[in-house]
Amino acid sequence: MEVGYQIPITALFLIGCMLAFTIVTTFMFRKQKTSADYYLAGRKVNSFINASAISSDYLSAASFLGVAGVSFLFGFDGIIYALGFFVGYIALLLFLASPLRKFGRYTVPDFVSERFHSKKARILGVIGVLFVSLFYMAPQMLGAGKVMGLLLNLEYGTSIIIIACIITFYVTVGGMKATTVNQLVQFWILFGAMFLLAFIPFVIKGYTYTDVVSFIATFKGPDPETGKIFDGAAYINPAYWLTNLKDTLSLLLALMFGTAGLPHILVRFYTAPDGKAARRTVIYVLLLIGMFYILSPYVGHVIRYTYLQGDALGVSPHLMKWLAANGKNLAVPVAGSHFGGQILLGIVVAGAFAAILSTVAGLIIACAGAIGHDLVVNIFNPDMPERSRVKVARIASVFVGLLGIPLGFWAENMQIAILVGLAFAIAASTFFPVLVMGVWWPKMTKNGACAGLIMGILGSFFMILAKDMLPTFLQFKNPGGFVMVLSFIAIYSVSKFEYATRGEDALPHDTAEIMAILHGPEKA
Repeated sequence: MEVGYQIPITALFLIGCMLAFTIVTTFMFRKQKTSADYYLAGRKVNSFINASAISSDYLSAASFLGVAGVSFLFGFDGIIYALGFFVGYIALLLFLASPLRKFGRYTVPDFVSERFHSKKARILGVIGVLFVSLFYMAPQMLGAGKVMGLLLNLEYGTSIIIIACIITFYVTVGGMKATTVNQLVQFWILFGAMFLLAFIPFVIKGYTYTDVVSFIATFKGPDPETGKIFDGAAYINPAYWLTNLKDTLSLLLALMFGTAGLPHILVRFYTAPDGKAARRTVIYVLLLIGMFYILSPYVGHVIRYTYLQGDALGVSPHLMKWLAANGKNLAVPVAGSHFGGQILLGIVVAGAFAAILSTVAGLIIACAGAIGHDLVVNIFNPDMPERSRVKVARIASVFVGLLGIPLGFWAENMQIAILVGLAFAIAASTFFPVLVMGVWWPKMTKNGACAGLIMGILGSFFMILAKDMLPTFLQFKNPGGFVMVLSFIAIYSVSKFEYATRGEDALPHDTAEIMAILHGPEKA
């Protein structure tokens, strides 16, 4: 254990209270009679509760820890993440929320398969869901390992295993109903924590944002811990994104439209009673996450200001070491410890756990739906009774939840917000083009949909994991926007070619009926 470090008992107590609530809620909702109960909470979640749960699901470790962390690390360059994460919900509101709920299925692959009557499209959709969700889960486990390590001084690997088991347990037992209630509470914990982190420095401590920015901008000298030269003027000036427009545009498109392609977010709109409730839910979400994303970059800048002053502001030696070693991921809990001692650290760490638990729970539900509902039931055994479908859902949840352990080990040395940005890249290039074209373009064909999914999956996979094999002009820090454009082109080109050669026979036979469902009035 680090010299001078004390386990924060108050923080542990608050975490224990949150986990106890989670367990009680899980047992209260442990009985699910149908797969709709397990995956969608019976489609009876009202708009405000759903909005809070979606916000909790969405404000993951990337938002709670990552946005402030990347702002601490890169200054104004980090604000682009907050902007992109927020604007994405406008695209979701305008293009997808209501039509998807009107269509009334369980999962994203459900929509793709039944819109085009294609098992191939469903299988590609399942691959896409797993690809996006597991890529998204890795940084959540990273956040869990870092925060638990800070709280208990545990080894990173031990922390990952404990958290994976906790989340897997409560999702597997409680399903979407328990997950929704827990996410409702978890959102207000994490939002309250971020509010306090902004309120205390600016209101109680008397900092002004002008003072913070002015001090950082004029600082040029050795880092207090590492000795490396820190250039405050470069930190304040969003130089990277202004001078690298190719990367800026691709990242913004990925963050904006990736939101509208995230399976664990889209599935929550199926829990709304109707399309009108789905639209209202998105409006509430915009208000809730908008307030959050105003606060989080400020917190990152304030902790940079605090770190640079160090001894002058009474920052303890072990907090300075944490910031020097891992400020990119731990700026938020360090701010809690410095500005509010054990109590605020406890609230902040509870918020971090809330963000991680709720998001990973949503990802597990989405993946379990893809494996259990789309693959096992719809591809291999469509006549499976409801009781067996629930069992399959639970088994799939256990399998996906425990995958978080190797994913956490893989992500150990990465930055949370940047890694999540890559998950958004996959979602933007894989699902958003297929969903938006499938909802709004009647002449889209089955092979066009498959071409878009294949382009999104293979293109994003290759440009993320094998980008060094590409020429420099095709290397992106985040390739989401670029691959998304290629996916749209693939969908349009293949569909137009098929329609030109086969005419109306190239289209699904019930296209007109489906368009009437997607865009017509609600059924009574």
